[in-house]
Amino acid sequence: MSPVLPTFHESWYRVADLKLRIRSSVHIVRQRYRGQRRYVVLDQANNASFSLSQPGYQLLGLLDGSRTLREAWESCCKVLGDEAPTQGEALDLLGQLASNNLLESELPPDAAGMFERYKKRKKRELQGALMNVLFPRIPIFDPDAILEKAIFLVGWIFSWPGLVVWLAVVLAGVYTLLNRGPGLGAALAGASHILRPDNWLLLYGAFVLDKLVHESGHAIACKKFGHQNGTSGEVHVIGLMLLVFTPVPYVDASSAWLLNSRWQRAIVGAAGMWVEFALAAAAAMVWALSSPTSTLHDFAYNLMFIASVTTVIFNANPFLRYDGYYILADLLEIPNLFGRSIQYAAYLIKRYAFGLEHVINPADTPGQKIWLVIYLVLAGIVRVLVSSLIVLFLVRELHNHPEIMLLLAVMATAGIAVWLLVPLGRGIWYLVDSPELLHHRTRAMSISLVTTALLVGAVGLIPLPNHCRVEGVTRAKIQRRIYVQTSGFLQSFLPSGKLTHGGPNGTVLLRLANPSLQSKLASLASRWDAAKVRWRQALASSPAKAKIYRHEIQAIAKRLTRLRRKASDLTLSAPVSGTWIAPGLHLHIGAYLHRGQQVGTIADLHTMLVFGAADQNRAGRIIRAALHNAAIRVYGRPSPAIPAVIRREYPAGANTLPSAALSYLGGGPFAPSPQQHQPLATASPFFLLEVQPCKPVAWLPGQRVQMRLALPHESLAMQVLEMLRRALEPHNGA
Repeated sequence: MSPVLPTFHESWYRVADLKLRIRSSVHIVRQRYRGQRRYVVLDQANNASFSLSQPGYQLLGLLDGSRTLREAWESCCKVLGDEAPTQGEALDLLGQLASNNLLESELPPDAAGMFERYKKRKKRELQGALMNVLFPRIPIFDPDAILEKAIFLVGWIFSWPGLVVWLAVVLAGVYTLLNRGPGLGAALAGASHILRPDNWLLLYGAFVLDKLVHESGHAIACKKFGHQNGTSGEVHVIGLMLLVFTPVPYVDASSAWLLNSRWQRAIVGAAGMWVEFALAAAAAMVWALSSPTSTLHDFAYNLMFIASVTTVIFNANPFLRYDGYYILADLLEIPNLFGRSIQYAAYLIKRYAFGLEHVINPADTPGQKIWLVIYLVLAGIVRVLVSSLIVLFLVRELHNHPEIMLLLAVMATAGIAVWLLVPLGRGIWYLVDSPELLHHRTRAMSISLVTTALLVGAVGLIPLPNHCRVEGVTRAKIQRRIYVQTSGFLQSFLPSGKLTHGGPNGTVLLRLANPSLQSKLASLASRWDAAKVRWRQALASSPAKAKIYRHEIQAIAKRLTRLRRKASDLTLSAPVSGTWIAPGLHLHIGAYLHRGQQVGTIADLHTMLVFGAADQNRAGRIIRAALHNAAIRVYGRPSPAIPAVIRREYPAGANTLPSAALSYLGGGPFAPSPQQHQPLATASPFFLLEVQPCKPVAWLPGQRVQMRLALPHESLAMQVLEMLRRALEPHNGA
């Protein structure tokens, strides 16, 4: 307990003579957190739990109904000295016990008071459920009796033999996924179709099955370790949680707090993911070995995806109040990690900003201070981002359903009220009415007003650098595509990356062989020789026949000229100077190449340009910006950005992309047109930008790049509003 707090409290006289005791249904378990002794108070009947320090437990142990609160507190002061709880801390502890209906008193009105406290607690629980509009929970039944019978059959899962079996199943699933059936590539590619409307039913069925297994894992682990520790591991609530209006099962395994070992508590937290990964491995084996046209195959893929990808993204995330959060809290030995982080932030503000001296520091050790600050910052960012992305995704995908959009609007409004307006209102009320600020109210309000003004000014008034990103493809200013002129078998070629020189005696790029063409040439040459002999003989004997033979010779000569030209085209030479680019040509050695087939490109890599495709909204801002600064980075590479300038803007909208790499089919941002059969036609117009790097680059033509274009400075508020406006627009193919 903090020694700076006042020992006495002005309301102490009201309760000092009460004789109190803890209800018989309450369990208290001793544990150690970061080397300090703590006590967990748990009442299964009320489903309420919280932890106590050693001084709080000392006071609570003296309340046996035979002595008054005053006598118990004075006894604590004699035994603990400065470590004894103050009267204010004793009142806070008793208030917490009373609000959870954990205290009994000999006073006649106690029964009425008990029911009144019960009603207030239920009211707070209902308010909490309504405040949590994204994830409300609805209890259904008590599964404890069923678990008591099931634990002897399946409790071995969370043991060393169970770990061996789990590893065998997971490794078998990974091996099957990599070596049997469609393979890992097909599994990754199928993720892009997981949210198609025709897959919703299978996806939801897999989701429900996965969550049933997940929550059963928590319950079984809690019951197993509870039996081992003599705490019984009771699980009395199973129900449904509406995850963005989608019903999913959940269980309340809060009795895991009674486990002495933090590792056992962490295993209970990880038990859901433990069994989920085994389920994902089994689903992977079924998917790989089943018929690709069967419903079982599709269902197994959905189950594999849900039990692996979403488990890692959501359940393992320590910044959301899912399994990862409780595992981290257990391993760090900081109960109520998020709540204590907020309390520590409030302590810092009160102590160092408002100048209050008698405030409780929720951090017990210097190490806890660091963890609480880091966690509060990261958790705040992650929670806001996840909630915002969920709402924005639903708005973009369901904008054609007005009835659902109304629910989303209510949900978004309630979220803003819960996360912004309610805390803001509480903060204002604290500044205006809190007795804690009796002698510091002027300073607290002044600092709050100045801080608010600075934040508003920084967010809404100060211009900040602004930019937008546009995808594009590289193209050499001087380049020539090389096509096969005469069909033939590839015999030799110039390796890709070699420099070439053009002209009549240009560098030989490749040589083809066409035995059929050579045979035709030889046959036609023989016919030409025979016709020439006949013509010479006819000159002396029959001038009329000689004339006929002369026409035959001329026709054969024309055919010979065409065939010889085709034969010469079997050797391709460089028409221009530059770099020969044909990275996959070595795979076609000995293969038959058809006339008109592209075999490579000759490009001057020292004059590279980039053609970017911007949707209509971005193009308007770029054209109005009148700024030409840009930076280019090859897509998917961490290499430094190359400075560049915008050489030319094409304000007229186009519908044909400069490269298939910018289409959906090539991984780009533009949707192909459903009305046209051209692969480069887009569903909506776009605008072209011609950008030139400011220094030589080692890029190849056709590479996909991302351009960062400078825009006029705007305040952070305006930039966020623009991002929201774009995010809420219907998806138009860009």
